[in-house]
Amino acid sequence: MWWYFARVTNPIQLIDSASNTLVIEPDAGCVATSWRVNDREVLALPSPREEFLRASRTGGVPLLYPYANRLRSDHFQVAGRAVNLSVDAKLKRDSTGLPIHGLLLRWSEWTLNQPSPSRLEASIRWSDHPTLMAAYPFAHTLKVIWEVARDSSAATLTVTTIIEADHGQAVAIAFGWHPYMAVANAASAQIELPRRRPVALAPSGLPILATPKSDWIGASTEAVGQNQDSLFEIEPSSGSTSIAIIDGSDRTEIRFEGGYNFLQVYSPTNATFACAEPMTTATSALTDMPTVIASGERAQAIFQMRRKLC
Repeated sequence: MWWYFARVTNPIQLIDSASNTLVIEPDAGCVATSWRVNDREVLALPSPREEFLRASRTGGVPLLYPYANRLRSDHFQVAGRAVNLSVDAKLKRDSTGLPIHGLLLRWSEWTLNQPSPSRLEASIRWSDHPTLMAAYPFAHTLKVIWEVARDSSAATLTVTTIIEADHGQAVAIAFGWHPYMAVANAASAQIELPRRRPVALAPSGLPILATPKSDWIGASTEAVGQNQDSLFEIEPSSGSTSIAIIDGSDRTEIRFEGGYNFLQVYSPTNATFACAEPMTTATSALTDMPTVIASGERAQAIFQMRRKLC
């Protein structure tokens, strides 16, 4: 058994085999910066690794926590508590000043446990960190598990996120992930989307409130790099919801295996990447309509990335 509980300054590499490796950066939010399958890079970064880690940018596979995408305000009430995000001097904001992508993009104070070469477990006891509690005053435990493996048809990366309301208070759930998948042939790459319901967004990217829900639309295929930045509700089902990026003979799927009810699709004009973001709730749910788990409860969400083996 491998056991690892100390903070580290170097990346951690998870290995299922020489042809399936994942690199995680514990001192930078536990973002995954590389996933290589058959010696091909699956993930996209906006700049070289060292430069990327010096800035609070998204790339690779980052966790957006405790909220995914934008919020309407720094100040709001949720689960019976007043939140004032502006106390965080390093709060990430979009170009218009809205809070975006949560508080952990470059968070370094994780407790780590690596029980095997292919699995990493990381956790944060929120109440142990005054800066986190000041901005988001909900004592709870966050756990994330990464595991690489393979089956007969694909190399896999499974990410499990667990929220435990284990400190005597309710906790709002509104996180998501933002996988950036590289495409080598941007002009011809496509994204396969499942049956879904569009959520109307304002130019700010925030949902337009008090509007009738859209109709469900059927599964479809779109070209990558067509200025997509759309939010969808995913149809509840007994099985997983699958999105795929098709790039020539390469096929990468993201399967929502439970706990994720919304999907953000992001691929700017002429981009050499596509994002299919698993989200537990809609954008700005913390200010609009949060999901709350009661004291003593536990929430779990799982997504799996699958890269077809040649």
